Amino acid sequence: MIPLVLRAGVIYGSGVTLIEAARWLMRRRLMATWRKPTWIHLLALPDFLRIIHIAVEKEKLFGIYNLGDDQPMLLQEFLDRLADHWHYPKPNRLPELAFHAAANICETFAALFRTATPLNRDIIQMGMTSVVADTSRMKREIVAELLYPTLDKGMALI
Repeated sequence: MIPLVLRAGVIYGSGVTLIEAARWLMRRRLMATWRKPTWIHLLALPDFLRIIHIAVEKEKLFGIYNLGDDQPMLLQEFLDRLADHWHYPKPNRLPELAFHAAANICETFAALFRTATPLNRDIIQMGMTSVVADTSRMKREIVAELLYPTLDKGMALI
């Protein structure tokens, strides 16, 4: 067995749970994000599926491959672009403390009532961490050109 890790950025496209949740929240004017600029690396769902297919079929691939498109961007810009695309108000910018407080409330409720929590401190910490990767190995060994190299090209998928 050969170890192979495909480390993907934020996957976007129709039917992706994270994107559909953002749409649901924006429609109800409940979407918010923090003020601190947070870098993300996007990847369109068709490109992600294509890369997985090629990687499974291709021999001699091993190690870690960072998957992402050609244009990393700020999370805040991504959410604003989604809002514009769907004709919804842009997400509110709130202080980080508001997100940590919400996570604490959710965790406390879940502990008291022995339920799952949709939000916790780890999720907030991960979300606030910028993640951009060097995708040159992916392009060199798996797929040289993406179908949707930028969000501009892939926006129709959403």
